Amino acid sequence: MFGLFKSKTPEVSISDQIWLYQQSKWNACVKMAEANSQCIFVAWFPKTKTELSEFFKVHGVNSSILSARDLTASSENGLLIFVEHYPLSEVEQELFLRLGLNKVPVLSSLDEPLFSMFGGEKSIQLMKKMGMNDDEIVSHPMITKSIRNAQRKIAGSVQVELKADSQEEWLKKNSKEV
Repeated sequence: MFGLFKSKTPEVSISDQIWLYQQSKWNACVKMAEANSQCIFVAWFPKTKTELSEFFKVHGVNSSILSARDLTASSENGLLIFVEHYPLSEVEQELFLRLGLNKVPVLSSLDEPLFSMFGGEKSIQLMKKMGMNDDEIVSHPMITKSIRNAQRKIAGSVQVELKADSQEEWLKKNSKEV
């Protein structure tokens, strides 16, 4: 009655850490990899994996970078750090639950295509006016909730999901919001 007793789909908690720019996020990934050799960086899209791999190579970092689709429960022998959001939260949650994760760190930047759909450039300008430096991160449950709401809005416009090599390409192919 009224959905009061409907069981809620279990969700894995996400810890969003957001930088102004992708360059700053990649720099933070280098620092994380250097500080903890157990870090395993995970990308949803091939283009992101390639970009991070090249960035690590330039900076002399030897760290694992995996595609989300290649993850298995045995991949969890390290600290999994996702370096971007998938545009659909249901896809993220399905993987996180399958892997048995409790809390997932997701690194993002406001200049990523997902954020540019929802005013990322204006957010960058606002953060700059407030005195935020490029290497600082923003992390708050309200931000995670806003990202989830944006993902749900995108999900509402997807008829049939078409695969893509990058977040930008995925959004162009699948979302009417672009």
